[in-house]
Amino acid sequence: MNEALKRKIRNILTLRYDPFSLTSLPKLTWKDFIEYHGISQVVQPLLEGVIRRIFEEHKPDTVGMGISGGVDSTTVLALTRRCFPNLKIKTFCITFGSDLGESKDAQHVSELYSTDHKHINIENPFKDLEEQVEIVDEPRWNLYTYYLFKEAKSNGCNLIMTGDGGDELFGGYVFRYRSVLNSNKPVVQRYLDAHKRDWVPDQKDLFAFDFTWDEIYGLLLDHFRNPLTTLGQIFLADYNGKLLYDFTPTNMKISEHFGIKLVAPMLEPEVLHVATHIPYNLKYDVRNNLGKVVLRQILLENFGYKPATKGKIGWSMDLAEMWDSYVRGMCGDLFDYPIFVEHGLINRKWLREGFEKSDKHNLRYICKMLGLLAIEIWLRKTRE
Repeated sequence: MNEALKRKIRNILTLRYDPFSLTSLPKLTWKDFIEYHGISQVVQPLLEGVIRRIFEEHKPDTVGMGISGGVDSTTVLALTRRCFPNLKIKTFCITFGSDLGESKDAQHVSELYSTDHKHINIENPFKDLEEQVEIVDEPRWNLYTYYLFKEAKSNGCNLIMTGDGGDELFGGYVFRYRSVLNSNKPVVQRYLDAHKRDWVPDQKDLFAFDFTWDEIYGLLLDHFRNPLTTLGQIFLADYNGKLLYDFTPTNMKISEHFGIKLVAPMLEPEVLHVATHIPYNLKYDVRNNLGKVVLRQILLENFGYKPATKGKIGWSMDLAEMWDSYVRGMCGDLFDYPIFVEHGLINRKWLREGFEKSDKHNLRYICKMLGLLAIEIWLRKTRE
């Protein structure tokens, strides 16, 4: 069996990304996350300057944005509207199945900043998974932005602006910070424990080859073996993880497929190298378990946007509903004689047991089944 393939599958099914993949963003070190007091004051003018530069460089005919009513996308939209009061902006909110949670907030944001808004509900977000996997040429299942770019393309957009990077650079993963900070386990183990949907308790039995957690810990150790506080180490690990090797490269490939330029102002070099140095207490308010403090301040002080006081939201779906309605059948069709078992990657006994746990709506196992579904589709594509 190909050792590189085994390593890739091991990493994706445990971390959700492979840190040996290509990425367009620079990998950062602990020195990039040293706190610089006072630097937060330049965030707003810096973002506005970056947005103006983006429009000067690309001169787009029609601009599109995906919005959920959350802090990241709203900040980008609000500042864009401030810089260009008369610009025609098309906004899109994507919802899945019966989960329409973000649509009302997105509609409110659209009205607040005068956009041409469209709500798109995707009943079955996995019906296009084969095409999505082929586009990114990676075994991924969380490729929701495919629908944003597809809709933007049909609406004549030639540039998409996003709030990508907001969670990693400004402190958005509050549901994990508290878990890591309040645990007494070794810090790398604490960090992995907090990513509950990326692995399952019987992870070792999932694979048909030898698996040890020490190998996974080794991939993360450098993020936690430095003088930063635990919170700073979490920010470093978050940036050098899914943002670099999952979200950014897959979004870039999808944008290239649809021929639409993708720009994330928060990931532009000027912002990136300021945001990492923002004092941690202006990213995450430990006492109130509230993240993105700087971005919330920008919205509240300049735009009076009340939903900026809400917790983290974003495009989501009811995975139990999706399992019952669509995913179980898709897995059943492909998992009778799967290539990942034939290649000695996945344990068939675990696969049967994982199916049973997914039927009980255990979301961790449903996520793992979705990961295996993407891997099977990808392996079949590479075999063709």
